[in-house]
Formats: sequence, structure tokens, C-alpha cells
Amino acid sequence: MTPDKQPWQRLVKDHLKKSTKPLIVILGPTASGKTGFAIELAKTIGHTEVVNADSRQLFRGMNIGTAKVRHDEMEGVVHHLIDVLEPNERATSAWFKEAAEEKIDQILSEDKVPLLVGGSMLYIASVTDGLSFDENVRSELRSPQAECKYDLLVLGLGKERSEVVVKINNRTQGLFATGWIDEVQSLLEKGFTKEDPGMKACGYREIIDHLESGSDLEELKKSIAARTRQYARRQMTWWKGDTRIHWL
Repeated sequence: MTPDKQPWQRLVKDHLKKSTKPLIVILGPTASGKTGFAIELAKTIGHTEVVNADSRQLFRGMNIGTAKVRHDEMEGVVHHLIDVLEPNERATSAWFKEAAEEKIDQILSEDKVPLLVGGSMLYIASVTDGLSFDENVRSELRSPQAECKYDLLVLGLGKERSEVVVKINNRTQGLFATGWIDEVQSLLEKGFTKEDPGMKACGYREIIDHLESGSDLEELKKSIAARTRQYARRQMTWWKGDTRIHWL
């Protein structure tokens, strides 16, 4: 279920009236409903395109385990930065910032509204906080906050942890039911390994270990759900105290 229309519609309408370079950010922990809400918002206001800010959805062939939006689910809304890398290619925050801002600027130049949608904290911050990165430092140390080049409206989903926990548990079961193990097996057959950057996404390495060891399937599901819940907790800790976020 998406948030009640009235509050966010008013926020968006007021923001677009006063902005010359609007950027609407939709963030939240995993399984909080960002994809569906972004499409609903895009269809409501029109002339809108989505820029993906989920690091896992950059990779081709990793569709089920990342809950990647399908073409038929997009409902005509253009999405950028999805399926742009192979699982063995590395994406840095510096790379993402450059790629995302290029797409955002392109969308704005066409008199459309860009939506930056995802849950990868540093990727989003690279744009919203105007971060700069030292490409010579492997850990990608970030600079102090700088001015964002866009007029931001930040909408947050999934603040109620109890609801997110239920959604994560249900989603994990659903991913396995729709063929996640087969997807991982297909990636392995193409020559990708658990050491590849994309394959380090939550669940993929665990499934590879399961395929290699024959471990218990139900325990695997519980382990992945637990790791996903831990990640959701880290996401919310990152955004805690950010007064720019309008939690819906």
C-alpha cells in the first residue's frame, strides 16, 4: 500500500512550484515499497523519469534477488541506471555520482522532473550532499557535506520497523518461490563467481555457498532474511536525524 495521497501530493506540488532544478528523492530501507510508490508518484505528476539509486540493480542478470523492477511494472515510466553493468564490474560511489548527475541534468534539460529512488545510502548522499571522492583511496572516503546542486524534496518510506521486518521476511520467501536459486545458478554458468562485485549483494554469496555445500534450504532463507533485516537497520541508522526527510 502506498502512502496516503494527500500529504505527499501537497508536498510535491508546493516543491515544484518554487523549484528551478527540482530533484525528488525517494528513499527508505529495503522492502519498504519505494519502487511502487515512485511509479505512482511519477504517473501522478507526469513528465517524470526515475534514476535508480540501488547499487544492486545496476547489474545485469540479477533480477529476482534484487527485486528489480520489471519492464511491465514500470507502466511507461522511464528508468535509468538499471542493467548497466555486468556482475564482475565494479561501481564506485564516485562513478555513481557522475552517472546519476548526468542523467538528472539530462532529465531537467528536457523540462521533466527527476526522481532519485533507492536505498543505497552513500550513493544517495553523493548527490544530495554534494560529496566528492578521492578515487585514489580504495575506501572512498567522503568529504564533509557540501551544497547540493539541486532543489531537494526528500520523501522517506518504511520508518515503522515492525512493518519493514514483516515485509522483508515475506519478500525473502517470495524471492525463493520465484526462482532466485535458478537465477544464481544461471549466473554461475555464465562464469561469474561469488568474488565478483555484483555477486556480493545480500543473498547471492549465501546461495552459492548453499549450492556448493548442500546446506539446509530453510536455514538459508532464515539467514538471508536476518542479514537483510540487519541491512535495513543500518539504513535507518544512516538516515536518522536527517531533518530533510519527510517520512510518509
